[in-house]
Amino acid sequence: MYDNGFASALQYTLSDDKGKLLENMVFTAIRRETESIFFLKNGYECDFVVNPETDKTQLIQVTEMLHQGNVQRELQGLEKASKQFGKCRQLLIVNDIALPEKPLLPEWVELKPAWQWLLE
Repeated sequence: MYDNGFASALQYTLSDDKGKLLENMVFTAIRRETESIFFLKNGYECDFVVNPETDKTQLIQVTEMLHQGNVQRELQGLEKASKQFGKCRQLLIVNDIALPEKPLLPEWVELKPAWQWLLE
């Protein structure tokens, strides 16, 4: 991957791509811990499958802003991946939430603010 500061300095678009920068930051943090990181696309996307060959598999979805238009897509990415990998830790890492109330998520999904997850 690349350095977020360097990427931002070289970016020529007028719009911020905070979602990709957040995904890269999460990737960089995971990469410090393990080289066993994968991406899964099986009708839906799961941003990171971490340590799939162990009993400590983690499925991670990252979104800059969780809102009504993407909450189901993010959950379906985790749900589809969990069918392939079985029981494992499933995280939804967000920078911000733009929903009228705290989302009712399935009990198998951990919702974590990015700052909190990065400090773990």
